[in-house]
Amino acid sequence: MLVYVINKNGKPLMPCKPAKARKLLRVEKAKIVNRCPFTIKLQWDCEENVQPITLGIDKGSHHTGLCSVGNEKILLSGIINHRTDIKDKMTARRGNRRQRRTRKWYRPKRVLNRATSKRSGRLPPSLFANAEEVIRVVHQIPLPLNKIVVEDVQVDIARLNNPDLLGIEYQQ
Repeated sequence: MLVYVINKNGKPLMPCKPAKARKLLRVEKAKIVNRCPFTIKLQWDCEENVQPITLGIDKGSHHTGLCSVGNEKILLSGIINHRTDIKDKMTARRGNRRQRRTRKWYRPKRVLNRATSKRSGRLPPSLFANAEEVIRVVHQIPLPLNKIVVEDVQVDIARLNNPDLLGIEYQQ
């Protein structure tokens, strides 16, 4: 188990062992700023010597895995459970909007005034929410990260079974 440390200015430092954190808290040279993950903030100016830490992210549709490694040791690992109800909520919202518009019979239909339908490169709300969630969690990690590695793999299941598939052979 490790205790995460933040210096007086709010910059993350290398984590320490619970015994050292206990001693710092006892003599009031540190204070607790977060309980999950347990993080302390130092009350004096200290040198900011930190080792390189790499954060690995394995993105999935329902879950995203995180693991940070420094000095060949795992410093933090976890999983983000993504929301899966966004598409259903958007469908319900669309249905309510259509029902409301049919009740207002005197209002003409407006279909071509949607900015999102005209914008190119737009992400669907479910994917956008998942990406924002990963970014939000990465910003909250109490470690001095200097490198982030994102694993983004697209697997061709049919080619795993038969590596010689080409073109129309996928459909047969």
